[in-house]
Amino acid sequence: MVKRSLVIGGVILVVAIGLGIFLGFLHEYAFNGVVYENPKPAPQIILDGSDDAQFNLKSLSDKIVLIFFGYTSCPDVCPSTLSDMKRVTKLLGDDADSVQVIFITVDPDRDTVEKLNSYLSLFDPKFLGLTGAVSDLEKVWDEYGVYREVDTSSKTAAGYLVNHSSRLYLIDQKGRLFLTYGYGTSPESIAEDIEYLISN
Repeated sequence: MVKRSLVIGGVILVVAIGLGIFLGFLHEYAFNGVVYENPKPAPQIILDGSDDAQFNLKSLSDKIVLIFFGYTSCPDVCPSTLSDMKRVTKLLGDDADSVQVIFITVDPDRDTVEKLNSYLSLFDPKFLGLTGAVSDLEKVWDEYGVYREVDTSSKTAAGYLVNHSSRLYLIDQKGRLFLTYGYGTSPESIAEDIEYLISN
């Protein structure tokens, strides 16, 4: 009788564990961005910051980093994305202190440190702009898979246009290139992912 009870108890325990794993699988978090397969350390970035200091990505190893590549004379995608990033930090509240937004220029001929600082202050003074020598920027563009082409045939009030990719990159607290978002992903979706990463 005792042996039978032990067997029944063992079966119940196994079923309970299996059910718990199954339910856990069903409730596994689904990120709103595209997760990199086998996330690896993010490519290093050493450039000139809009805060007049040299920036080194490794200095932010304990933070979530959101990186966008654009330029200050951009008429549409860049200001729209930066506005979304402002909304993301607002949604995060106090958790925004665990996040750094980085804006890396694709137009170094016009985007000086001073211009980047002035431009980003219109969105959030905590946003950091990066520029540098073309050779240094080209290395970063290449390692992050950024498309960039100067279009002198199209003119705006601000001058020539720079065609560029519009993805947003998220580096997690472990320094891994972890997620990427397509243009137009809602601030709420991005903030939700960040809250999950902060709490897990």
